[in-house]
Amino acid sequence: MKAETGGSLAGWGLRDLSIMTISAAIILGLGQWQAATASTTSHIVGAAAGFVIGYVLCYIVHEWGHLIGAKLSGSVMPLSRYSSPLIGSFDIYAHNRRQFLAMSWGGVAGYVLVGALLVTLYFVDYRGTVSGGLAVAGLAFNVQSLCVDLPQIVRVQRLQQSSSDIAETNRTGASGAVILKRTGQSWAALALLLALWHLT
Repeated sequence: MKAETGGSLAGWGLRDLSIMTISAAIILGLGQWQAATASTTSHIVGAAAGFVIGYVLCYIVHEWGHLIGAKLSGSVMPLSRYSSPLIGSFDIYAHNRRQFLAMSWGGVAGYVLVGALLVTLYFVDYRGTVSGGLAVAGLAFNVQSLCVDLPQIVRVQRLQQSSSDIAETNRTGASGAVILKRTGQSWAALALLLALWHLT
C-alpha cells in the first residue's frame, strides 16, 4: 500500500488563498444583499455567515502562524494532507522548549492579528450584520483560544520542562474537556460584555 504524503507549501498556500478569496466574495455579496433589501433574512444570514467566515479565517491564519513560528525556530514540521484541519504536525519529543514556544506564540500572533483586523473593519468599513458577525467571530476565537493556549504557554515558559513534561502539559491543557469548559466560560463572559456594550 502506498504511504500517504502531505501537501506542498505552495499547495497549502493555494488552498487557503482560495478559501479567503471565496470568503471575501461571499462577504461582499451579503453586504450588497443587505444594502439592497434590508430584509430580516439577509441580516440573519449575514450575521451567521460572517461569524463562520471570521472564525475560519482566524483558524487559517493561526495555523500559518504555527508553521511560521516553527520554521523560524528551526523546527521540522511536516505538512499535512490538504483535507486536514492542521497545516502540519509538530513532534514535541523531537524539539526543544524554545522551538515549542516559538511554534505556540506564532499561532497566537496569527489569530490575534486577524481578530484585531476583523474588529477594526467593523468600525471603519461597516457592512451590516456581516461585519458584526466577522467581528464577533474574531473576538470569540481570540478569547476561546487565549483561555486554552496561554495557561500552557506560560507554564512551559516559566518552567524548565523536558519534552515529556511539555507533552504532558499540552495533553492535559488542550484536552477536549478543557477546551469545551474554557470555550463555554470565555464565550459566556464575551456575550455578557457585548450585551453591556450594546446597552450603553
